[in-house]
Amino acid sequence: MNEEFDICIIGAGMAGATIAAYLAPKDIKIALIDRSFSEKSRIVGELLQPGAVETLSQMGLGHLLDGIDGQNVFGYALLHEKESIAIPYNRDTSTNYLGMGLHNGRFLQKIRESALENASVIQFEGTATELIENQKGVITGVKYKEKTTRISREINAKLTITSDGFFSHFRKALSNNKKSVTSFFVGLVLTDCALPFSNFGHVFLSGSTPFLCYPISSNEVRLLIDFPGDTAPKRPFIIKYLKNNVEPYIPDGMKDNFIQAVSEGNFKVMPNHYMAAKPLFKPGAVLLGDALNMRHPLTGGGITAVFSDVKILGTHLLNMPNFNDSKLIEQKVQMYYRDRKNANTNVNILANALYEVMSNDSLKDSVFHYINQGGKCAFEPISILAGLNRNPNTLIKHFIAVVLCGVKKLLKGKITNFPKALRMLWDAFKIIKPLAKNELSLATVLGLNKHKH
Repeated sequence: MNEEFDICIIGAGMAGATIAAYLAPKDIKIALIDRSFSEKSRIVGELLQPGAVETLSQMGLGHLLDGIDGQNVFGYALLHEKESIAIPYNRDTSTNYLGMGLHNGRFLQKIRESALENASVIQFEGTATELIENQKGVITGVKYKEKTTRISREINAKLTITSDGFFSHFRKALSNNKKSVTSFFVGLVLTDCALPFSNFGHVFLSGSTPFLCYPISSNEVRLLIDFPGDTAPKRPFIIKYLKNNVEPYIPDGMKDNFIQAVSEGNFKVMPNHYMAAKPLFKPGAVLLGDALNMRHPLTGGGITAVFSDVKILGTHLLNMPNFNDSKLIEQKVQMYYRDRKNANTNVNILANALYEVMSNDSLKDSVFHYINQGGKCAFEPISILAGLNRNPNTLIKHFIAVVLCGVKKLLKGKITNFPKALRMLWDAFKIIKPLAKNELSLATVLGLNKHKH
């Protein structure tokens, strides 16, 4: 095509479609390309924490949560052995902050429809194959193969947003990321079952590794079971594991539904990644969403981070008078990379730290005991999980407090537990050190950045 767009967006997933929907009403000429615009079926990205719901509303897109049978989520519950704790997002009886469980595919189609109803957005169905780079090293668009004809074509744009997901084809050219598989999730859907706490997210801690569930429609509950390691579990092993290591901990109101879902065998396996954001600045291009940054999905923080990124980048781009000033585009992209790191520090650290903690018997017990004290020990951590408190100092404070709580409990009246206490301190240090190194900036550590509470 000879026509030049203001923006070319590679990937119409949650990040790409949302930024198209956010920018399109401002008459920005957008090319939106994806391999397929049919409805996707995923087992994650189905829980929006209140921070994600708030950000979507701030972008003027909150109405897209309507009409998809999404379910309000009022808070999170922890279930450990025979005890349970339910922590609401709101400290009082209000519903100012709500999460939402939904079908990812239905929600994504609504976002895409919202973007494509604008005349300024042109849809391209095909596979992006190569970034176009001029002699000055500036990205000027993308080459792609049309889905139907397999003919190679080009899209020219003043800014190319690469948001092609966690298997990104273009990540290597635009970042210095190191992606690692932390574990795998096996996803099941339970129909017509009663949750221990209605309209709450649930994390079950009694097994060797955590599993979680939350409502995704008026009669469906998503259940995600964690399998540690970097190799996907085989189907016979999965069925045996579910029966022996998960079923005993499923509450009575869900057990028959669980057994039925396992017998039907309609489950999916998905790798969970951790990848710190380490972008390489390339004029004319920018990374967005899972192509740039990933964290373990245990906390449901993925959509929180994606919508935060979309709002930050989108707001910077909306503040431009036009897209003819390439130097200004470069400045806005650099500002986005700086701002989004600070905004997502808590989301990224909490997701992976909590997964490691929940997979460690001593630390897992300590978390449960600490939160069970109530007050700030419960409400401040839930505000971080919800994506409402972005201050990393609060997160680090509670991480240290959880560890010290566990040490105190071990040593109380039993000095012989001293080696176990030392082991707990060492395990906690090994968990937090690499995450702090990857995610905390010097300015944040020194308290120079302001964070939303």
